[in-house]
Amino acid sequence: MAAKDVKEKTIIYCTDNSLPEKFIRRCQELLLKATEGIPIVCVSQKPVDFGDVRIVVGEIGRSWLSLFKQQDAGIAEAKTPVIAFAEHDCLYTREHFEFDPPDLETFWYNKNLWLGQWSDNAHPELKGMYSFWPNRTGQSQLIVGRDIALQAYSEREALIEKGCLSRAVPAEPGHKKDEALRLLEKLYDRATREGDSHMISGYLKEWVAKWTARYFETKIPNIDIRHGNNFSRGKRGWNRTYDLPGWGKLGDILSGT
Repeated sequence: MAAKDVKEKTIIYCTDNSLPEKFIRRCQELLLKATEGIPIVCVSQKPVDFGDVRIVVGEIGRSWLSLFKQQDAGIAEAKTPVIAFAEHDCLYTREHFEFDPPDLETFWYNKNLWLGQWSDNAHPELKGMYSFWPNRTGQSQLIVGRDIALQAYSEREALIEKGCLSRAVPAEPGHKKDEALRLLEKLYDRATREGDSHMISGYLKEWVAKWTARYFETKIPNIDIRHGNNFSRGKRGWNRTYDLPGWGKLGDILSGT
């Protein structure tokens, strides 16, 4: 069935409960506004009063494996043909969640993503600054068929547990696939020379090669807030502003947090 004929989606909301309560509540308020009428599966490490379905995986820490385990749990619980991810420190537009993938065999990423600088001890003068990093997207921007996501993510989790997944490979299925495969070949050649090729196995290359990513772009961007405790390291782009069309000033959005 083509996704364009399917209007039902489930939001998979993941949090590791590491953010201040006021901050996370504000982000949740804005998420509810953007997703009104769309069911939310909340996957957390501690009990959270949020979402239509709530899954608590326990305090499994912060790692790529723990993140993927939470995502897998949410995907497995979803009952709709299409899912969309939402992360606890991202702000979304309604337009983003209204996107219907043209097919259910492709991973669709919104590429209109801006970074919002909220807290950085090294650069306090940049608080409130938005910046754009071309060609940057991520799992927080993904809308995809539920079945293919469940397959890809469960396989990825198994690869990590076997010690086969290198962080040098993008965590997002299909994203930057050609670049990832070229890098894997280099890593595989080096590991082979060092007698350690099992760490970058043929299974990993097969996993990277099998998925396809395509991209869509909303008129108003989503925002990835950089708050000093991001799991991914601090990032800033060179296209910068303090007043983002469709959103306004970051300080006004996050006032009181």
